[in-house]
Amino acid sequence: MQDWFRRFMPFPNMPEQFTRRSLGSGVIVDPKGYIITNTHVVEGASKIKVNLAGGDSYTAKVIAADQLSDIAVIKIDGDKQFPAAAVGDAKALKVGDWVLAVGSPFGLAQTVTAGIVSVAGRVFDTSSTSQLQMLFNDYIQTDAAINPGNSGGPLVNMNAEVVGINSFISTSSRSNAGVGFAVPSHIFVNVYNQILNKGKVMRGWLGVNMNTLPFTPEMAKFFGVKSGSGVLITGLSDERGDPSDTASPAAKAGIKAEDVIVEFGGTKIYSVQDLRLAVANTPPGQKAKVKVIRFGKEMDFDVTVAERTFENQGQETGTFTFEEKPEEVKPEIGLNFDNVPSRIAQQIGSTGGALVLSVKPGSLAEEAGLVGYEQGVVDIIVTANGKKINSAQDLLDLVKALRSGEAVVLKFVRATRTSAGNMATTTQWTSITKP
Repeated sequence: MQDWFRRFMPFPNMPEQFTRRSLGSGVIVDPKGYIITNTHVVEGASKIKVNLAGGDSYTAKVIAADQLSDIAVIKIDGDKQFPAAAVGDAKALKVGDWVLAVGSPFGLAQTVTAGIVSVAGRVFDTSSTSQLQMLFNDYIQTDAAINPGNSGGPLVNMNAEVVGINSFISTSSRSNAGVGFAVPSHIFVNVYNQILNKGKVMRGWLGVNMNTLPFTPEMAKFFGVKSGSGVLITGLSDERGDPSDTASPAAKAGIKAEDVIVEFGGTKIYSVQDLRLAVANTPPGQKAKVKVIRFGKEMDFDVTVAERTFENQGQETGTFTFEEKPEEVKPEIGLNFDNVPSRIAQQIGSTGGALVLSVKPGSLAEEAGLVGYEQGVVDIIVTANGKKINSAQDLLDLVKALRSGEAVVLKFVRATRTSAGNMATTTQWTSITKP
């Protein structure tokens, strides 16, 4: 229960060798005694005790737990059928619908709180978070009070149907601040069924690297995407995440870097998270029709989705906080750049380009996602409006030639040093409109 305690109650000087007791919630979804709860409630536990509303107590066993959805299935055995909750359709929820959160906040068993649905399908900017759960989930956001001890409990609609599993809160005080999140039924039902039928959760894998910066109108025009939205593919990778133009399902189907995916399996794609969810929810081995725009030309590909078998490990859990800040006018580009030093070029295998030395806080360059070398990240601009940048002077001349209001679409290579001391590179695109 160490991670669960650290999520809500950080005790930095606690000794490691003693018994920890934790309290969470769950919901029986099958009369045979199958219970859905959160993974972070049961992981690492040596013993799980389930107390029912009538006072009966049972020892439960973990059937399986899925880290990425934060959903676990446990089971209790008895000499009778257990009362099971009905499951509803979270996709039918609308903003303003009333919901109830049931659980044991602060150890107060069978507590019910009420609120409304604030957002029916909340997704997060995964480029700014280390939370693996954010990768493949959308959430029900509610102002029903959720506190430590509510985790794993049901979020119920007005038809007494479970539409979500309460998972975490956004707070700076580690208690309810009116912003709670629940895993929706279309996610936890899929995870539950796979755990019972297969013993594990399988997710689809496409083998593409995606541009995580905003797909701006200027970029849409540059790549010929008339709909104005989609996901730009910056590269292809194999099962280990290494660059490969032949090994991935996308590569085998004919998809290439700099294609823009606008539809996957009949679902319109507007963002990176849209594509990530659509691929992950496609069963491995199943074919999906993928529509891409290749510099103005619409193309269709049949991709046989493979199984996702790798994830980054060692991610830490933490408190989720969100602040809304007003947009500020950014009147200058704020980009300082120079030629690429030979030692850096050798390390990353680059020829030519313009090295970003610094980015002024609050500038257009910062808004575009560029990072200065002084911050420990190497951004090298390699093309501008489709023209190869061989030196810093090339970039300076091109930007100087632009009139106010004209945009420059930049392709750049970002290099970061790994724990092994090597330089890992990714290709990204962004755009800046000259003030």
